[in-house]
Amino acid sequence: MIQQFQLVLAPPTGVRVPQAWAYRLYGWLMAQLPADVGDALHLQGEHPIAHFLHFSPEKQALIWTVNLLNETVRQSVSPLLTSVKEIPLHESPLPVTEVRVSPAVSAAELIRFGRSYGESRAKLVFLSPCAFKQSGRYAIFPQETLLLQSLTAHWNAAFPEYALTDDDALLALQQGLHIVDYNLRTTRYPLKETRIPSFQGSVTVEAHLAPPLLELWNALLSFAPYGGVGIKTTLGMGGTVCSIGRTGAP
Repeated sequence: MIQQFQLVLAPPTGVRVPQAWAYRLYGWLMAQLPADVGDALHLQGEHPIAHFLHFSPEKQALIWTVNLLNETVRQSVSPLLTSVKEIPLHESPLPVTEVRVSPAVSAAELIRFGRSYGESRAKLVFLSPCAFKQSGRYAIFPQETLLLQSLTAHWNAAFPEYALTDDDALLALQQGLHIVDYNLRTTRYPLKETRIPSFQGSVTVEAHLAPPLLELWNALLSFAPYGGVGIKTTLGMGGTVCSIGRTGAP
């Protein structure tokens, strides 16, 4: 089971909180866990936490979205996220004014979600800086191949019992995807001594696929808000929301 938590944070008056503070929030979260739990998380190849920070104009507040991507981490971390009242970062404490908890979902439920959609058009909105690694270099345009590879890798890490490993099916899926519209801007995500080239904005993808492959693609899209897209989703990058069958903002 995987689960999403959204913590509404009150930004300090006169203080601009950049999205890269997601990394500091992650550091705070790790510091609250027992040492053995934190060590076990860092030993895993694909980290079972994906999170990001963005500003909500409607709420006039910061939203820290935290996705817990396996049952073990969900049991360890969820009590902390639901009970915290303030996050004491060095620069300024961030009061937690609201915690939104989405129902936990399984791979089987996401697959059923995919089957429930007959639409072939989807819009992905990248709420935090997103990038890919390709041939040892950063790629700052969401090509269809890179989107599919990223979503598949994150899915397989979260759901090894439902791993997508059929190369022929994945190739057919890739060939049926087409980005038909985008509204993107380049940006940089500061991380330690590096400023990672990345992008934010949205893309619209049309899927010209046979029904079984369309169901698979829509299941991956249903997973995107949990697993994120691209690299360093554990450090605040690649936060994504998705709407299937419509092109307005979700």
